Amino acid sequence: MIPSSLKESIVDLIRRAHHPWLQTVCLTMSKTDSSIGARSLIATLPATNNGDAAHCLASVIRLAENHMSWNSLSVLIEVSVSVLAQQQQEQFVELLWTGPSPSSEIPARRIDQVLYDLIDFAKREILLVTFAAHKITRLSDGLAKAIGRGVRVRLILEFEEASQGQLSMDALNAFPKIIRQGAQVYYWPLDKRERNAHGKPGKLHAKVAVIDDQAVLSSANLTDDAFNRNFELGSLFTGDQILHRLTGHFDGLCADGTLKLWEYPKLHRM
Repeated sequence: MIPSSLKESIVDLIRRAHHPWLQTVCLTMSKTDSSIGARSLIATLPATNNGDAAHCLASVIRLAENHMSWNSLSVLIEVSVSVLAQQQQEQFVELLWTGPSPSSEIPARRIDQVLYDLIDFAKREILLVTFAAHKITRLSDGLAKAIGRGVRVRLILEFEEASQGQLSMDALNAFPKIIRQGAQVYYWPLDKRERNAHGKPGKLHAKVAVIDDQAVLSSANLTDDAFNRNFELGSLFTGDQILHRLTGHFDGLCADGTLKLWEYPKLHRM
């Protein structure tokens, strides 16, 4: 009999973890001798930038110890992943949150953890659009590694000068040199923006991430506050139609000059 607490923890793990990472975890676990203790097993498993998923995995392993072999646990997780993946394929949309969750429900996955997972496993292309960016070391590390793997990275960012002071610091300043040089960076030129009654130009205020075959639309900027303290809401989308429309929209804006390619290191020449 599988303890109910273990079942609940596995569901929580699967909802929080990126499935390709879980597959590597299960492969390692299936080859681990049953005599190995939980603590030793945890130390040998593949690492992840998703702290929530790592914590959930450790809880699952501790709960499973003395109830089943590590190979049996790996099979149980893989079967559960397959069931949930089928459900998600039918639904196409998953809600994401940052901030408080109802005590009566399993918390939804955090926006930042989903971004870390998608970036870590990106194979072809990453498109990030944000108004503000600040204190994003973990995300920047993931982007740098993606560039090193040959992934095409595009950033569409707000600039202080182009927004005429409506943003206190260029979003690009949050990204290290390796990303500024290795990614394609676009901005919205001032002469392409309409102005309000007070003379202020419109803001590049969208928050979008398109990574391979999935997209995240959310209220969260790429900032430490948005990832850890704010009350933010987003959705993870899977499906060709919305991905093609999103990438097509931004591709079109880049092609017609509405969004302009920034050239390193000409940060303030707009």
